[in-house]
Amino acid sequence: MEDDRETVCSLCAVGCRLAPGAEGSRAVGREGPVNTGGRLCRKGIHALERIPDDERLTTPLVRRDGSLEPASWTAAYDRVVSGIERAVERHGPDALAFLGAPHSTTEENYLLGKLARTLGTNNVDNRARLCHVSSARALSDRLGWPASTNGLADLRDAAVILVVGANPAERQPIAFNSYVRPAVNAGATLIHVDPVGNETTRLADVHLAPRPDTDGLVLDLLCAAVLDAGGVDRSFVEARTSGTDQFVDELAALDRAAFAEAAGVEQDAVERVAEAISDADGVASIVGTGIETDEREPSAADSLLNLLLLTGNVGRPGAGLHLFRGLSNEQGATDAGCVPDRLPGHQPLDDPEARTRIEREWGVAPPETPGRTAHELLAAFGQEIHCALVVGENPGVSKRDPDWIGDRLGGLDTLAVVELTESETTRHADVVLPAAAAAEKRGTMTNFDRRIQPLQPVREPPESVRTDFEILRTIGAEFGEFAYDNPGDAFAELCAVAPPYRGIEYPEPGEQGARWPAGSGRVLYREAFRTPDGRAPLVSPAHRPESTPGSRGPRRG
Repeated sequence: MEDDRETVCSLCAVGCRLAPGAEGSRAVGREGPVNTGGRLCRKGIHALERIPDDERLTTPLVRRDGSLEPASWTAAYDRVVSGIERAVERHGPDALAFLGAPHSTTEENYLLGKLARTLGTNNVDNRARLCHVSSARALSDRLGWPASTNGLADLRDAAVILVVGANPAERQPIAFNSYVRPAVNAGATLIHVDPVGNETTRLADVHLAPRPDTDGLVLDLLCAAVLDAGGVDRSFVEARTSGTDQFVDELAALDRAAFAEAAGVEQDAVERVAEAISDADGVASIVGTGIETDEREPSAADSLLNLLLLTGNVGRPGAGLHLFRGLSNEQGATDAGCVPDRLPGHQPLDDPEARTRIEREWGVAPPETPGRTAHELLAAFGQEIHCALVVGENPGVSKRDPDWIGDRLGGLDTLAVVELTESETTRHADVVLPAAAAAEKRGTMTNFDRRIQPLQPVREPPESVRTDFEILRTIGAEFGEFAYDNPGDAFAELCAVAPPYRGIEYPEPGEQGARWPAGSGRVLYREAFRTPDGRAPLVSPAHRPESTPGSRGPRRG
């Protein structure tokens, strides 16, 4: 008999709903707003499998005489709190570091960010910020929100789907098979920009295979080719963009042949793609982490946004930029303010209205100085950073020299880690707090569709294990106002301080969940962009053939 409890898959950012199956360990799909028909991918079927009992951390550990030894929760909490207090007393609040995780719930990430700022520092970050840094920046700075402009259902209505830096057929198969494949089967043209072929390429009508790290060159070239093909949506550009004249002049002067040669693509192939885009009634683009390898500024993501704006494919159905995030709650973690340069709701640190709202709810004003990023924090461990609280993340795994990482972690006066199992990071910890898995807790996650969905426990955690939420609530209560009965209380507070969440109610189990901002529906920016003048700026194509960086190989996701 199948279990009637359901939750959200924690393996990627699509947000499929599932429940324990009759076999116990295997999951079954449940009808959801994304996985219509209750479909699950091969990974999702195994999303609820238990970690073997002998691998779980089931009791707090505290380092004594060089060894981690079992301890009571009270002793473990005392060690964390005293470590924080000592670091602040001796070195100030910016000697603290807080690292969250994009697979923790939105409420857990919110509490971690609140804890950091209550203590007087913005040294809080999570991996989600790094995964899509240039795409999120382009969307935020030029349109208003660092999130997908359209819902997944708009992919079904697109006439052209342009995939750049992503392999959704493999990485997000439910989204691909439920929305992209039906569109292609109905006649949409699928264009894939990727240095190598993969599962997504197999369905594509056109595959542009540029040299690694030259996505920006190809996208700038596409903008120029659209101009040549007469594909500019003049009415949209005149009414809703800025910087148009300079941008068009620079496109006209762009050396098409040189760009094509530098990128390693055929110019006539790019021109055919431009014609398809120019003729299409609706162009949607899917972007993943692969576009982040092109490190020039303005970024390749800026070039892609130029292309969509130039053709009038933002702020309308069947179009838009779809940010295909990889980890389950990347969107929610950043929405919650678990980043060093933004308050909850993506608000600037120095926004007076945001600061007033937060001070009213928290009883303390957040600091205005931006904090360090996760990479900067790690490099400063044992130097400017003396105490770190790491929740659900494993910075001990890195492409850097393992000895260097070990020195950084070991150089901290206090390292507290909240984790399910032993890891490269817990080996260096002074305190280890055993945490519950996603299938064992409540809260919300926000998928890359901007949809907020509820988690509920589908099994009990091991005895003496606590959720990240409970752990952060207890630690936070030593320093500020953290009197929450449950994640719903924290969610309500987030809605009070974060404008995009305002008016949204905590979703109950079984509910479909709402998209933010409240009442926006699938499509953002129908009337205006969230910029000072309501327009989206077209930015100069900064990519130049002579500045193409050296190849680091493809990283498509």
